[in-house]
Amino acid sequence: MRQLTYDGVPIPGLNDLVRTAIRLHPAPGEPRPDESHFGGPLLWPGEEPWPECPVTWPPDPDASDDAWRSGHPLDGPVPVMVSAAQFFRDDFPELPFPEGTDVLQILFCPLEHDSPYHRGPAVRLVWRDSAEVGDIAVPPPAPEGAEAGFLPEQCVFEPCSIDELPRLCDFPQETRAALGIPEGASDDPEGWPELDHYSKIGGWTAWSGADRVDLGCRECGAELRQTIALATEEHEVGCGCEVTEGEPAGWSFFHQGVLNIFTCPADVTHPVKVRID
Repeated sequence: MRQLTYDGVPIPGLNDLVRTAIRLHPAPGEPRPDESHFGGPLLWPGEEPWPECPVTWPPDPDASDDAWRSGHPLDGPVPVMVSAAQFFRDDFPELPFPEGTDVLQILFCPLEHDSPYHRGPAVRLVWRDSAEVGDIAVPPPAPEGAEAGFLPEQCVFEPCSIDELPRLCDFPQETRAALGIPEGASDDPEGWPELDHYSKIGGWTAWSGADRVDLGCRECGAELRQTIALATEEHEVGCGCEVTEGEPAGWSFFHQGVLNIFTCPADVTHPVKVRID
């Protein structure tokens, strides 16, 4: 890779900040359980119980595989979760699949949950070996009172790759100094490439309304890394794929934005964190 510059001046460490993201470009379709997709049927074993929302009390900022604490107690039966997305290793080898797994399944609780960092669905990640799935489960209906915007429509993927640079909040200190950014500055430098909101694997977080806070792993303390972003709308940013400006993705959250899922680089099965921005 050629040495990246800012305003014509080589900046130490700038190349190291480049991350390649896989834009997903959801498009209408009718995927099968053995395909990668948004919404739609999961390759879920018939003998395995369908997951329920792990709602607990009192409030806690994290949505994770093993702990979601809502901003209000839940009345009535525990709601089942719904299919949000499915990714196969053959389609997306960029994902950090644990050894012995080849499919990632993402589920939402489609009831609204409040936390200090977002209002939206609770999230669960399941990593599994597709070869171990025999009969496929018929998913139960969405729970009563489900938010329509938390029920993803069926979409297939039309992926392409794009290189990204981070927002200022993700700059290391030496890069800030080389760019002449004063201590405490909060805005990106003038002329810095814009990081837009879109559904993707990997890349950087396009922080805008939310704060970049508390992204340490709750088990080992490692700095969590963005793994999946699920956007409510798709925008063209010149990556070579045709996208209609403002095309809806099939869901919505408290405000139009992105549900960002962060996983631990040391062990992807550690609890995840979710930020909607």
